[in-house]
Amino acid sequence: MNVHAFTLAALFLATGAQFANAADGTINFNGELNEQTCTIAVDGVVTPAVATVTLPTISTGLLTSAGQAEGRTGFTIQLTNCVGPATTAAAFFNSGASVDPLTGNLLNMAGSAKNVQLQLIDAKGGAVIQAGNTNQRTKTTRNTIDASGAANMSYAVQYLATGATEAGTVTSSVTYNVDYQ
Repeated sequence: MNVHAFTLAALFLATGAQFANAADGTINFNGELNEQTCTIAVDGVVTPAVATVTLPTISTGLLTSAGQAEGRTGFTIQLTNCVGPATTAAAFFNSGASVDPLTGNLLNMAGSAKNVQLQLIDAKGGAVIQAGNTNQRTKTTRNTIDASGAANMSYAVQYLATGATEAGTVTSSVTYNVDYQ
């Protein structure tokens, strides 16, 4: 009998504990799946191949203190052969190991230059893009997918000083997804 009483008491305490910790709130999640498909290219390099954007070589004398930006270089993500219900698209730049979690800028991962990051820009609207931040959905330009199923999404990247820069190479990368609406 003692074993049954002990088991019953343990079961009662275990189930009662879950009710003692009342929830503080509820979070609802919403999403959507669609049948949108497009051929995607960056400056003519069709995915899944890796595209490379080369920034100009500039003097460290142009990047002497935090916040200075130079060397803006444009690139275009082209959509073609789009099939599906979406009428607009924009790139969503993801967070990851190469992204500064505080600024959303790209870290100099394998380069030798010091005190420099790469900053993404919405070339049409001029807004700074913080990779990984969901505000991209409202702060970047939505690009119309035309009747032929094509869209050109214009972006730029530039050097951004985090302090007095030191000479060397700058290398980074970012992954992206196309956000269709």
